Amino acid sequence: MTNLSGFIITKSPTLKNRALNYGDGCFSTMLSNKGQVELLHRHVMRLLTDAKKLHILNDEVIFTINDLKVLINDFALNSYKLSNKNDQAEYQVVKLLIARGDSERGYTPSLHSSVVLVPSSQNYHRIANRTVGLGLARMTLAEQPILSGIKHLNRLEQVMAKIELTDHKGVDDLVLTNAKGIMIELTSSNLFYCIDGQWHTPCLDKSGVNGVMRQFVLDYMQRNKISCTVCEMNVSALAFAQSVFSCNAVTQIVPVSFLNMNGNCIKFETQSSQLLAQKISVEIVQEQV
Repeated sequence: MTNLSGFIITKSPTLKNRALNYGDGCFSTMLSNKGQVELLHRHVMRLLTDAKKLHILNDEVIFTINDLKVLINDFALNSYKLSNKNDQAEYQVVKLLIARGDSERGYTPSLHSSVVLVPSSQNYHRIANRTVGLGLARMTLAEQPILSGIKHLNRLEQVMAKIELTDHKGVDDLVLTNAKGIMIELTSSNLFYCIDGQWHTPCLDKSGVNGVMRQFVLDYMQRNKISCTVCEMNVSALAFAQSVFSCNAVTQIVPVSFLNMNGNCIKFETQSSQLLAQKISVEIVQEQV
């Protein structure tokens, strides 16, 4: 366990850790290419924003953007060097968890405890020109505006969705909605869909995770004058979509080829999403320079 400027960095949290006991923290999952983390600034900003919303960071417990960048960069590069001795993997998934410091029994936290940082990494082999098929989840996501958008550690809904996914034969992921049937996200990705030339992505004001890749895609579309609305729309609208894609920071953009919904198989064209994926991939590299 290492203490750096008041922040505890460890790969083995104690049994009193609030992340372990209460899910009291947030995290970001990043793609590292030969030890260089893609979209690093955006990941760091999201981590800081989420940690502040959870009151893990405050006037007395604070660290800088550069602190996190240095920590993540050093960890990613060292992890790549160590793993490359045994596995020639070009990519790694790097995860950083920010938790509130340890505490005794009880939900009430100390707002002045040391921040615990838990880094981890795993080799990752990318699949080129991949497409996915979707199903519609039976389970629904709860609404909690205070936590919406945050990539916090309370991810039991996603765990249950992944368990349900095993019951949906022949699909790779599930569309998750709220109790009213409004689209929110996939089990571990955000969702974009195009209807009559107009792109849409679900509103995340009440549920869901505001992914780093989702933010990048929205910024890209705005810069390139591609109209995209953030809206609440019933999942039935996907029956009228021409193109659909999922996105997260690890897989980037993945075109959706079909959706199984209410006994029907709805097929989508994938060429436009693949073209968008290629252009955005170039911009991600340019953002690192």
